[in-house]
Amino acid sequence: MSKKSEKKNKVAAPAAVEEKEATPVAAPSKAVQLTPIIQPIAFVPYSSQEQPLYMYDEEVEDEIVEEEEEVVAPAKKKASAAAIILSILSLVIIGIYVAAKFVVPEYLALIDGVSGLDMIINLVETMEFTNIIAVAIAVVPVMALLTLISSLIRVCKKGACVFAKITTFFGLLAALVALLMALIEGGYTFGYGLYAVAAISLINVLIAYLAKND
Repeated sequence: MSKKSEKKNKVAAPAAVEEKEATPVAAPSKAVQLTPIIQPIAFVPYSSQEQPLYMYDEEVEDEIVEEEEEVVAPAKKKASAAAIILSILSLVIIGIYVAAKFVVPEYLALIDGVSGLDMIINLVETMEFTNIIAVAIAVVPVMALLTLISSLIRVCKKGACVFAKITTFFGLLAALVALLMALIEGGYTFGYGLYAVAAISLINVLIAYLAKND
């Protein structure tokens, strides 16, 4: 009997185990938190929240290096053609005043065979500023000198500066006043120098006002 009972117990044991494994487990009354997984995170500084994180890519890095090598140095600023022309013409006006005294007075004289330099010297010595013709003729080279200085200062910038526009305008105005007053008063002999000064002053005004600025 003992052997039969042992066999019965051995046969019955797996069934009991199967019944025990099939028994459902009751749901927990509270939420169960799983063990957290710790993973290192790299913090990268950024200037704005919209900026993407920096990722190192060898191909992109090579392209950036190639682009930097291909970058051409910025072109140097070219000299302003308007400033150069204004400087040259201003020197010509001053040269006419001086050359009429020492080189060819019969051709470059302004009025009555007198050079512009002599008229300026006479005006300073006599201090007769009531003579509008002499004053106007003296103003022309002064404006030409100021135009020369302002043009040389702005030679590396495009166009003509406002100061050069003002000085060229007053230089032309003074030359025209000298011509008109001499015509109105009459009895004067005009030299080629006065016509040349008036023409060059007109060209200076056109260049100064038509030149395109930066």
